[in-house]
Amino acid sequence: MNNHFQYQRIKRDTVVYSLVFILFMVVLAKAFDVQIVQSSFLQNEGNKRQIRTMTIPAPRGEIYDRNGNLLALSTPIDSIWVDPKILSYYLDPVQQQQNAIKEHLSVKDVQKQQAQISQDVKRYKEMLRILGLDEKNITQTLLAKKNKRFLYIKRSVLPPVTRQVENLDVPGVFIQNQYKRYYPAGEILGHVVGFTNIDDKGISGIEKAYDKWLTGQQGKKEVIKDRAGRVVDFVKDLVPAKPGHSITLSIDKDIQFFLYHALKKAYIRHQAKSVQSVILDAKTGEILGMATIPSFNPNNRSQLQGSRLRNRVITDVFEPGSPAKPFIISKALDLGLIKLDTIIDTSPGAMWIQGQRITDTSDHGKLTPQGIIEKSSNIGASKVAFKMTPDQEWQMLNGVGFGQDLGIYLPGESIGYMKSPVEWQKIDQASASFGYGFNINLLQLARAYTIFANHGVLEPVSILKLTSKQLTERLKKTEKTKAYGIKNGNEKDIGLDTNYSATEVHRVISAKTADEVLAMMQTVVSPEGTAKKARIPGYTVAGKTGTVHKTKVGGYHQNEYFSVFVGLVPASNPKYVMATVVNEPSRGVYYGGLVAAPIFKEVMQDVLRIKNVPPDQTPTSHKEER
Repeated sequence: MNNHFQYQRIKRDTVVYSLVFILFMVVLAKAFDVQIVQSSFLQNEGNKRQIRTMTIPAPRGEIYDRNGNLLALSTPIDSIWVDPKILSYYLDPVQQQQNAIKEHLSVKDVQKQQAQISQDVKRYKEMLRILGLDEKNITQTLLAKKNKRFLYIKRSVLPPVTRQVENLDVPGVFIQNQYKRYYPAGEILGHVVGFTNIDDKGISGIEKAYDKWLTGQQGKKEVIKDRAGRVVDFVKDLVPAKPGHSITLSIDKDIQFFLYHALKKAYIRHQAKSVQSVILDAKTGEILGMATIPSFNPNNRSQLQGSRLRNRVITDVFEPGSPAKPFIISKALDLGLIKLDTIIDTSPGAMWIQGQRITDTSDHGKLTPQGIIEKSSNIGASKVAFKMTPDQEWQMLNGVGFGQDLGIYLPGESIGYMKSPVEWQKIDQASASFGYGFNINLLQLARAYTIFANHGVLEPVSILKLTSKQLTERLKKTEKTKAYGIKNGNEKDIGLDTNYSATEVHRVISAKTADEVLAMMQTVVSPEGTAKKARIPGYTVAGKTGTVHKTKVGGYHQNEYFSVFVGLVPASNPKYVMATVVNEPSRGVYYGGLVAAPIFKEVMQDVLRIKNVPPDQTPTSHKEER
């Protein structure tokens, strides 16, 4: 009997040990399959559920002025977004109840879960308080979009605030690192630099014109996220982020400062609709200052709307008026149709042309070409224009760049309009001689006056600072054109090309004529001229005033004006050209010499001082004219 029981026990043990061994082998085989055979497959499958590719934001390139001052830079900024599908669960009791039933949770488990949810909701409310968001509106939005996976709740959040949100560790809340554009000069350079939208894309000014160049290349990296979507580990960089390229503008921040504040004072003083001005380097065509009032602060998004965004120096066109007269005199002199001592009879101060009455401010009698410019005689300019053909007059205006693209690529540029000379009648020829019948923008007018600073050569304008190589090449081209001159009163003798590019240096008139007309324009700023208030003690100034009636449908407004002044200083060897327009001055004074010319003086006397430009005449004391 004992032997029988002993045998049964051994048999039973053998079966048990066999089963244990078999089970062990099964587990071992499974482990081998998982760890060795299917290792790569399972790892990839796991990675798909945990490893995510994240973008690394790249900052835009900086924008500098010609002296290296920062005008635009990118600062780290964050956006807070949520996964409504995750976060809505903590805010919706119905979802919580359904989950408890589905998971067969006990009463104790439900109570424990509710305690945790209560803490999460408390942190959620604290987050909204930190972000300054309305709890009711955000919660309603989250519940309405509970099946969505992405929703911004706050953008442009400063890093210190972001850190507070991160420390709260609210489920379903994520941080998106970004950059925000900051403009140190604010509204002083708002129109030139422009601004970006909330997604850091250029919308206006340089930011838009050179958006592709300034935009950085985003990088990519792999990270491991937990079930709640939080990044718990870094895997590797896939593509490094590359910052955008920087840009150096031709703008001089110091000159821009003086220009902006002088325009703002004039805007208030004359209760004008707008005031705009531009300052060029007379020798290179570089834009040193360009401002429009009213302006805007690109750092304040509440201001980024409406007409104040227009850079009126390039977007608004107007009939230039009397500042066109020096070009007509120049052409007639170049063609040999008049001489410096030619007498033009402007009496009695009015004349009729094709039923249209043209007048001067008074009867100026007999005038020389210098007198026509000094007294700003419409009659004198018209009679000089009649000495040439419409085509010759048109070629001069076209030759200085009126009605042409300036090649600076700033958004919103209007090139103006000037009809073909074959359509001109006699009244068109007369009107064009004193700046009516065609329109231009202010930058075109300022650029045209560079011919008087460069002995008849027109320089292209640039909003970017020219490199040493570019300046050398431009100087060579300028010097080459100086080898030519008008012969025998016939421009064909020097082969003038009327199909030139606006970005190319070219000669418009002879050096002799340009210098003669520059001298004539100095009389405009004399005590007998129309721009006495543009005089700067110690410096010779040349320029031309304009008081232009604004157009309306079918004619002109009788009491609405553009007050215009274009000046060059020092006139003995011009370094700066400044053109200014005051749109609708409404305080009873509207003449260009009384409204726009004083702005020139205020700005340029500061510019000449800070740039250490030596005086070119013996300082004399001038009484302030009224």
